[in-house]
Amino acid sequence: MTEKDVEELMLMHKRIIENLEEFSMPAKQQMEKLKGFAVTDELASDFSDIALQYAKILFEHDWLTKEQLDMFLVVDKKLEGMSNNKDLWSNEALETSIEWAECRERGKEILKTLG
Repeated sequence: MTEKDVEELMLMHKRIIENLEEFSMPAKQQMEKLKGFAVTDELASDFSDIALQYAKILFEHDWLTKEQLDMFLVVDKKLEGMSNNKDLWSNEALETSIEWAECRERGKEILKTLG
């Protein structure tokens, strides 16, 4: 593995942590930070399209454990299930729904495993 590869993996790792911090912050902070975007869509796509993809790459290079990758996959599956319920994709739902609260909680759990 070259130094460039290691640097790329480090950047991915850093990006995952940033993503999880955003994904796990209280709804009001999420809405503030992502003002101007469809906040719920943005959170979900950042998680599934970026963090999860990076997690898979980091796992392939032994930077994440199988357990950690599985935690990402559980959240991704939850988001996928939530996508069938249009009521969950509003700022109000972000603040009040148990589903989004669980996502934030799971995000915090993954963060803890990453140190």
